Amino acid sequence: MRNKKRIVILFCTTLAILFIIIYVFPHVTGALKKTEIIEYGSLQVTDQVTAYIIRNETVFFANKSGSIHYYVQEGEQVRKGVMILDITSGVQSEKESSYQKILERISRFNGGDSLFSDDIKKIRTQIAKLLNDRDVAMKAGETELAGRMEQQIQRLNQKKDYIEATDQNAKEEIIKQNKSVNASGIMPENYISQTNGIISYYVDGYESEFSPENMALLSRDKVQGLNIEVQNIARDTTLSTEPLYKIVDNKKWYAAFWVAPENIVKYEKGKKATINLPLGQVDGMIYDIHDDNGRWLVIMEFNRYYEEFAQIRVIDAEVITSDYSGLIIENESITSKDGQPGVFVKDKSGEYVFKPVKIVTSDGEWSLVEVSYFYTDDGAAKVETVNIYDEILKKPN
Repeated sequence: MRNKKRIVILFCTTLAILFIIIYVFPHVTGALKKTEIIEYGSLQVTDQVTAYIIRNETVFFANKSGSIHYYVQEGEQVRKGVMILDITSGVQSEKESSYQKILERISRFNGGDSLFSDDIKKIRTQIAKLLNDRDVAMKAGETELAGRMEQQIQRLNQKKDYIEATDQNAKEEIIKQNKSVNASGIMPENYISQTNGIISYYVDGYESEFSPENMALLSRDKVQGLNIEVQNIARDTTLSTEPLYKIVDNKKWYAAFWVAPENIVKYEKGKKATINLPLGQVDGMIYDIHDDNGRWLVIMEFNRYYEEFAQIRVIDAEVITSDYSGLIIENESITSKDGQPGVFVKDKSGEYVFKPVKIVTSDGEWSLVEVSYFYTDDGAAKVETVNIYDEILKKPN
């Protein structure tokens, strides 16, 4: 009987000891608290966007029907005076052009339709800007640039009149009066390049709308409703008035895209940024930012060559607005004390001590922080902070 009591007492004592070891001791000592070691890493702040490529480009059309003989290949850079192609006259069978959609699109935009916002105030503001830029170009002797701006000023004025027209008859009259003003291409006597640039045989009919002079006016609702089809127009024969090729200014080109209000904090005019495209990364800068009815139109500028820049119009891309290296911490490990962000660092005695941190940037899951010390916003105080290999408490809240 006594032995049974001893066994029961021993059993209960053992259970009590095990309970203390498993449930009480870890909470007292912190032995089961999850921690992480702070290490160096890299942090990119990115956005997935649908980008619309914008170029200064001019389309050239056939002045007669016949057989085409090419002297310049796709993507080749040419100088002024280079023969692009010629056409040997020949009787072509009567048929509808293979490029009817492109021709109809060009005709519609020449008539006054546009991808722009219908906000007349915005259009007038852009016209005033172009007038100033044209005068500056003229004074600098840049007659070609000034001439292009003058053409765009006329186009915007006509489109403004078209938008303000009260009925369809008035719109049709504007179309008749202004088609020559708004011609988006050239039908030359010969096909000798008059400027330096890149030759491309990919055309979509939106060349006059996606231009550097117009891009600030682009409307998200109109642009995202497009069914853009880029056609390779290199071929053996042509009908009169069909598109033949385009010359693209490769000194500068642009990408326009829209971002949600909560993401616009990532963008700053004049700040460097990078776009990831299928054939590689291209470094550029944030050229401009515009409010577009609750979304933000962001325009990036590039002066670096990209192999397909003259061909593509719309593409899914990743924009990298920040790319940092330093100490990175999971956001779930960051808490606050008296309004100051910080983490709990394990000291030599095993205690967890609060240390302030200064967040440089965050992607929503990880944050990059200053190392060793930082200064308060007013610069008055130096604050000790975390170091590499510090052990910090995960999920302190």
